[in-house]
Amino acid sequence: MPTAHEHQELRTGLRGTAGGLLVTLMVASLIDLGTSSALRLTDEAPSRAVLAFQAIDVWVSPLALMSSAVALVLWFMRTGRSFVRMFDLSLFLALLALVVNVAGLVVSLFDPKDDPGFLLLSAGLVYAENVAVFAAYYWRFDHTHHHLYADGDERDYPGILFPQGTLGFRSLKGWVPRYMDYFFLSFNTSSTFGPTIPVPLRASIQLGMMLQVTIAMTVLLMLAARAVGMIG
Repeated sequence: MPTAHEHQELRTGLRGTAGGLLVTLMVASLIDLGTSSALRLTDEAPSRAVLAFQAIDVWVSPLALMSSAVALVLWFMRTGRSFVRMFDLSLFLALLALVVNVAGLVVSLFDPKDDPGFLLLSAGLVYAENVAVFAAYYWRFDHTHHHLYADGDERDYPGILFPQGTLGFRSLKGWVPRYMDYFFLSFNTSSTFGPTIPVPLRASIQLGMMLQVTIAMTVLLMLAARAVGMIG
């Protein structure tokens, strides 16, 4: 069982990781606003479908940013349940904004009048947004289980099996993932189109990885199709 000092370290690490990933979620919302602006510049006379996605993004992106700001205030105030609820709202809105931007990119692909430069910029922003949002997603659906398991609750198990949890080093006893572990996992999943060393154990993590890989592959295929169209 962890000592009192180890319990304190776990709580401090959990709080710091939560704050870092919340800031990352706020950055994702700012990137989303930039993506929306770039998409509006791809075509001076966009189609109705593109206008529809832009209309949705007009209110989703600012709401995601505002909810993240409120969650940050609650984090400073150390209000546990209120913070988690606002974090969940921010994460949901950020995911919604991300999906809307991906759909907007796909629809824009079929418009021959689109500016390829702004389309490329939008795709790059969506890629960065994808990494940021899912880093927060993995933390949200894994940290509670990981914390309980590290706290000695053998009835629970982590949502993600990191290699540090399978090694027998004394220095890794009671180890829990921190900010960089989740960000690294999200970056690798988006870059390699699937999990690398960390293994998803829970359905929520598996579904998140499938969605993240789908978004990453959509962006890649969109760029490839655009490149082929330009060559043709």
